[in-house]
Amino acid sequence: MRIAIDGTTLCAVDGSRGAGIEHYTWSILISMIRLAPNDLFFIYTPACLSAQSIKELQSLGSHVKILSPFGPTFSFVSRHLFLPFRFWIHRPDVFFSPFGQIPFAWIGKTVITVHDLAIYDHAEWFPSNQHFSTRVLVPRSFARASALIAVSQTTQNKLHELFPQTQGRVRVVYEGVNVQEAYNALKETDQISQHFPFDRDFVLILGTIEPRKNIVNALQAFDLFLQSHPEQVSQVRCVLAGKMGWHTQEVEQVLTQINQRWKSIEPEGVIVFLGSVTEQQKWQLLSRAACLLYPSFDEGFGLPLLEAMAVGTPVIASDQGALPEVGGEAVVYVNPEDIEAMSFALTQCLLVPEGMRELRELGIQRASEFSWKRAAEQTLDILRKVAFPY
Repeated sequence: MRIAIDGTTLCAVDGSRGAGIEHYTWSILISMIRLAPNDLFFIYTPACLSAQSIKELQSLGSHVKILSPFGPTFSFVSRHLFLPFRFWIHRPDVFFSPFGQIPFAWIGKTVITVHDLAIYDHAEWFPSNQHFSTRVLVPRSFARASALIAVSQTTQNKLHELFPQTQGRVRVVYEGVNVQEAYNALKETDQISQHFPFDRDFVLILGTIEPRKNIVNALQAFDLFLQSHPEQVSQVRCVLAGKMGWHTQEVEQVLTQINQRWKSIEPEGVIVFLGSVTEQQKWQLLSRAACLLYPSFDEGFGLPLLEAMAVGTPVIASDQGALPEVGGEAVVYVNPEDIEAMSFALTQCLLVPEGMRELRELGIQRASEFSWKRAAEQTLDILRKVAFPY
């Protein structure tokens, strides 16, 4: 099988491995390449992808063909017009888009992955310049795709609700977690621990700083925990890790207010903002945290839950979106609007850690059910059935 892959989301715009869709794209692609040495992969790589990452892709075998960017820098022209022509030259049997969009000029068999559709219900959570994408490009891609992959049953249900014409063409393929990658990162504890506040227990909030992540309520819940247990102010802190996204003013304001409130006791701040972290640093934080606090208003999957559970870290998460579907019985769920309930859950995790032992064990067991190998096998099966339907 000859597979053309739009790798636009193989990395973040700054060239880092990224998170969310970037993490998915890299992980599913690497796993598919390893599983299918007899298939040919023609991968378009973005200009921001590092030479080291390209070398890593090429090292997987001669069946990997890299298509480096060229032509005009105007992204619409290069991606929607030039890129399809470059793929056609290689006569692919199927085109795969890991991020749910098909180039305008592409007319062949196509499989796309749909991660979430929250923007259609809550446009206010996202940047304001999304009209063309949400009203033209994405609906057109959904209509033209030969098959669609939803990363959860929740995403599939929403897809059918908003775009009924997709029924019969959608299959759920869950994301995975690379436990070995986690263990490898944990071996480097001494080397990088100096970058992080590991001198006391901490609550970890992980993800891009954006409204959907509900970080304001999460910070206020931590503050309420401290108000209820002032003796913990010098014993516990909250660590916020993730790149600055959009509409971040309220998060910054609340963070400053809370740190100011406790400044006389904790001059360095009870909340520490780390900014973006690497994959290795992410695993360090997840493994050392007293718990992961992940109260998003909506998620199409919620990979941080899975990653925290994989290293035995208790998780407090929202009961919305796909989070209960991913976490199963291994997570403490709260209403994302209920700050008091969130604070009480933090009290359980931080002050009664022995009660979290069963949750840790359930989390490790639950995470073992999700793997990138399985996701890649299922994705390759879908691609093959689209490429050769008879």
